[in-house]
Amino acid sequence: MPSLLISRSKLFSNLQSICNIVNTNIACVVKDNAYGHGIIEISRLLSEFGIKSVFVKNNFEAIKIKDLFQHITILYPTSFDNLGDNIYFSVSNIDCIYSIKPHTGIELKVNTGMNRNGIEVEELQKVLELIKKNNIKLIGVFTHNGYGDLDNDSLSSEFLLQQKKFIDVKQMVIDFVNKNDMPIPRFHSLSSSGAIKCRNISDDLVRIGIAMYGYLGVDCNLNLKPIAELWANKISSRFLKAGSKIGYDGKYVLKSDCIVSSYDIGYGDGLLRLNENHNEMRTKEGYLILPRMSMDSTSIISDEDSVCFMYNADEIARIFGTIPYEVLCRISPFIEREIID
Repeated sequence: MPSLLISRSKLFSNLQSICNIVNTNIACVVKDNAYGHGIIEISRLLSEFGIKSVFVKNNFEAIKIKDLFQHITILYPTSFDNLGDNIYFSVSNIDCIYSIKPHTGIELKVNTGMNRNGIEVEELQKVLELIKKNNIKLIGVFTHNGYGDLDNDSLSSEFLLQQKKFIDVKQMVIDFVNKNDMPIPRFHSLSSSGAIKCRNISDDLVRIGIAMYGYLGVDCNLNLKPIAELWANKISSRFLKAGSKIGYDGKYVLKSDCIVSSYDIGYGDGLLRLNENHNEMRTKEGYLILPRMSMDSTSIISDEDSVCFMYNADEIARIFGTIPYEVLCRISPFIEREIID
């Protein structure tokens, strides 16, 4: 069966490079099965590195890693039931406040201009009053700045406007909690690209996701390295003459005599389906991958026992006109994850 090889040394190198330039605490994002890398495997490595705080997608993911970190925040809770003293819930809707039990720890998300999730700034005072009234623990207040991924080194006017709004939000929250004798929550607004471009950060932490896995939408001179390679194993081989047709509908026709092997990986493993309309795609070793890809196997001009099908998700993303996030998150959780070096 195929396997995803995860490099411990590359992950640690990426994290250290980020730590060297970010002047605040780092919390890591392991949602969606650690962007496809395997939430348990990645979380164990992060714990070894010394990371104390992470973000997960849902309650199911939080329970999987509850013993590895001091602080786990669920970004999209399926319920607000107590899962442990170190697990907290993101709240993006004022209506949720009414269903949260007293003493539950939450992080309040505020919309500062991305207009996706989060309470409106105009609702903030009312929400804070409800939190106080219902005796809910306000652990954090955050936003998501959606303008950090522009492919240049500058900070856009939209990015700066969102940051200014969040500074105002922080001051509102601090004024309220001081007046009501409540603990000051932690504040955070930046993910990987924004944190690395901003450099001088006044927040209590930054949320590092895609960068620690080795990818970033901006040129940051950090020498980040993709931490995972996806390997496939040979099922069978055959020698075929030039003109032979491959796979469904025979859409690929061999240009020369060669050995073609099928390998145990396909779109059923979460890969984007390569067909005759896409640009040429090759393995790490340079072997040509032939369309059309099948659900459980792929034909490659190779006679190797195993090949590295994916070594850089950016390369695959460009072929399919998408982003590395999608390529990575689609990797099947049933593929074996193995930690190397």
